[in-house]
Amino acid sequence: MQGFEQIGKSKTMGRVNQIVTLGVLAGVGLLAGCRQDMHDQPKFYPQRGTAFYTDGRSVRPQVANTVGRNQLHTESYFYTGMVDGKEGDGLPFPVTLQVLAKGQERYNVYCTPCHSRVGNGAGMIVQRGYSPAGNFQGGKLRAVGLGHFFNVMTNGYGSMPDYASQLTPADRWAIAGYIRALQLSQNAQRSDVPAGAEVKPLASIAASEGLPESFAAEWDVASPAEMPGSGSSKTMSAPSTAPVGAKPASPAPAAAGTPSTTSTATPAAALPAKPVKQEVSIADVKAGQLIYSKNCQVCHTAQLTGRPPTFPSLVGVVQRLGEGHVRGNIQHGAPPMPAFPQIAGKELDQLVAYLTTPSKAGSSAPPSN
Repeated sequence: MQGFEQIGKSKTMGRVNQIVTLGVLAGVGLLAGCRQDMHDQPKFYPQRGTAFYTDGRSVRPQVANTVGRNQLHTESYFYTGMVDGKEGDGLPFPVTLQVLAKGQERYNVYCTPCHSRVGNGAGMIVQRGYSPAGNFQGGKLRAVGLGHFFNVMTNGYGSMPDYASQLTPADRWAIAGYIRALQLSQNAQRSDVPAGAEVKPLASIAASEGLPESFAAEWDVASPAEMPGSGSSKTMSAPSTAPVGAKPASPAPAAAGTPSTTSTATPAAALPAKPVKQEVSIADVKAGQLIYSKNCQVCHTAQLTGRPPTFPSLVGVVQRLGEGHVRGNIQHGAPPMPAFPQIAGKELDQLVAYLTTPSKAGSSAPPSN
């Protein structure tokens, strides 16, 4: 009996030891999980005092001459282009040839894809179906202040994104000045030419630069319906082909806010005579519409709207690119568009007539037999 009692007592003690051990482990775990150092660590409370600093303030004063972010822009016009909430005019720094050269370089990089080198809004990606761009040569954009161009480049407008991250404020102002110079160069009058300055025909300027005379051919401003912001559609002279930084002849003195530029006005007698355009009959337009429906409609649609970006819109294509360019594309192709050498002679004339004046043929659907 004593043996059995001893065995029972030992089992009972073992269970007690297990319970005590588990209790100790649970207590250690509980204490470890209730550490208070992350809650009770010394720290400052906003808007409360402290005994840590002698002045009793937990918030320390700013270092002398500290300036908050975006609070250093004391010249508000330089950074916004706005005066009393309205778009200003003039540049915030003196206009020099170096400023205009910089503006031309930045303009050619960022602006020409949409607005073209001459600023008529018929850039290459617009020709391929992108949203129409502003025509700087139109009456509306010739009348706005330079602050408008700066503001649009900074914040974007319509389908145009902002370029604040790509262009510094100084570069944006340089582009604005160059746009004004472009406007002046394409609308120069003889009265703008300094006395004694030589005026050369554009064809001779192109030849002196090693370019064909056709490089300085006239170009057409797109119609107002195609290019928002444009004034009346009119034919303008091509810009001078002189390289950036070239020294112009007898530049006029520049004043702040009004970029100086050398006029390239061409004497009327020096311009080549324009070819006399023959009248296009309704029959020719209808015949051109039939040619279009058989050869072009599958890619460019019956309404000429195209399927951008692969197949560009042909609405107003002759007015935008010029008749010679369109004829060349049809005859020789313009990848991914194949060449159509079989469309020649009278048929080519009729197709171009339809692309020029599709409305004369009535409905854009193929004519019935």
